[in-house]
Amino acid sequence: MNVLVTNDDGYGAWGIEALIKALSERHNVFVIAPDGNRSGNSHHISLGNKLILKKAGANHWVSSGTPADCVYSATKYDMFGVKIDAVVSGINKGENLGTETIYSGTCGAARQAVLDGIPGIAVSMMLPDNNLEWNDRANWHFESLAKFVKDNLETLSSLCVTSDNGRGRDEPCVYVNVNAFSYDKFSEVVFTDLCFREFVGDKIILKPLNKENTAFESITTSGENCSKNRGYSDYLACKDGKISISRIYAEPRTCGLENLDSITFSL
Repeated sequence: MNVLVTNDDGYGAWGIEALIKALSERHNVFVIAPDGNRSGNSHHISLGNKLILKKAGANHWVSSGTPADCVYSATKYDMFGVKIDAVVSGINKGENLGTETIYSGTCGAARQAVLDGIPGIAVSMMLPDNNLEWNDRANWHFESLAKFVKDNLETLSSLCVTSDNGRGRDEPCVYVNVNAFSYDKFSEVVFTDLCFREFVGDKIILKPLNKENTAFESITTSGENCSKNRGYSDYLACKDGKISISRIYAEPRTCGLENLDSITFSL
């Protein structure tokens, strides 16, 4: 398969390097990744803004844009002269569970892929213990999850619904979200629902930039990350040492038109 690899941690990050190495053993790999960290960029597209693309190696490019920009550049400009069969975004350093998928640049890239007619898979890994050092490479077993993606790419791609293969059935686009704890081995692979993630104790600190208090610097500090589970959720699966697979709609959907006949509005 011809696989486009991107991420939101930036070109050269540990996760994307492990993913590129693994996928290259079986597939043709093409890379466009941001030139720096773009975590939390969600599905941001740089409409009307110039992007700088620089060659970083054979079939490797870095972009001044977002993860979604990277996918858009590859699919709309045909940068590599081949048909891309799948987009894999990651491996993200940190989880993208439940409602975190709304903010995730990793998921934004996979979402853009299916909207462009290409299967999109987002892949993320989290540390199993908050006491583990975040910046110690030895704590991150990206290779084990990269191997799983390499060995199951065709199956993961088949779980997506893209703008090309879904429109005949009037079916909304679907991308795949893969999460796991940082383990060498996993006990099982399971399909999961999404949890609700919230940071308990979030604070926003405003620092005045002048004596008149007409300008402020805003700093957000995160509280404890808590998960509220709906059924057997992605978080619970990861906590149990499993690989979580969630199929997520890429298109906004209404909650339906039932029971609305009694609602009236004034004009």
